[in-house]
Amino acid sequence: MKTSFVSTQAIADSTRMSMIRMQGELAKASKELSSGRLADIGQGLGSRTGHAVQLRHELSQLETIRDTNGLVQSRLDTSQAALKGLLGTAEDFMSTLVAMRDGAIAGSAIKPQADLNLKELSGALNANLNGQFLFSGINTDVKPMASYEADPPSAPKAALDAAFTAEFGFAQDDPAVATIDPATMQGFLDGAYSDLFLDDAQWEGTWSDASSRNVRSRIATNELIETSANANETPFRQLAMAYTAISDLGLGELGRGASQAVIDKAIASVSEAIQGLTSVKARLGVSQNRVAAADERLSIQRDIINQQIVDLENVDPYETATKVNSLMTQVEMSYSLTARIRQLSLLKFT
Repeated sequence: MKTSFVSTQAIADSTRMSMIRMQGELAKASKELSSGRLADIGQGLGSRTGHAVQLRHELSQLETIRDTNGLVQSRLDTSQAALKGLLGTAEDFMSTLVAMRDGAIAGSAIKPQADLNLKELSGALNANLNGQFLFSGINTDVKPMASYEADPPSAPKAALDAAFTAEFGFAQDDPAVATIDPATMQGFLDGAYSDLFLDDAQWEGTWSDASSRNVRSRIATNELIETSANANETPFRQLAMAYTAISDLGLGELGRGASQAVIDKAIASVSEAIQGLTSVKARLGVSQNRVAAADERLSIQRDIINQQIVDLENVDPYETATKVNSLMTQVEMSYSLTARIRQLSLLKFT
């Protein structure tokens, strides 16, 4: 009868290999106990690994959209603040125009206010957040609004000067402006002057470098909305037209009839601009509400997916702790057994 070769070395090696295997299992179990998750997702889930990967991909998408929504909400909040300021300024200016028209204040008192309002309009429309201009439409890296007062003269200033001279034959600061009759001034205001602001080619060629296409943002996996306004929208043009008329059409030197035409034009422009600004604010307000509602839905979806991932990848802490204790006991016994086997020797046999 044949017998297998047996030696203390063979027995020790066998015990050592078993101990190495148990140490590996102990390290894996200890990791699971500390993290609460499977140490090896692929090995632990087997055929369900693909489902876990898909869930984590969906979770990453949701988190990315939620982070983007935070930036979108900040952009909308800042835009709303700028619009609120412009609306308040326009309403105050309207009150001053009406008082001036009724003879309650002198015409010379309103020019400094118009100059200041024109600068405020440019500043508000050139507002930026995190390096992106809020009122540039999709051209977020381009400053949208030209400053009217500049040295050398800005493009909108040069265009107005050229239009005025072409219409009347002299500049706005020429004493001859006192000779302009009301009908001629009205024709200029309704024609060449209005075209500087309301004609797309002239406005975009002088005042604005903004795009007329507003920014669209994905606020949910299946929801894409407009989340900006742009400097080419009509209310901003109307404000620029009203402020510039009072600031730079020689109002202080015009005769009564011509100055009355300028004031009436400014009142009409500001009145329409106030209505338009209110509409723009309302539109952005709707976008703010939609972003907030989308965030709530995304939070619910995130919680559901998180729970599914937990159900797949997390381990039972009590079961894992029991396994760790059992393996530690086996390893300690294996160490003890190995030590005893190594002490076996025929030289010690008596």
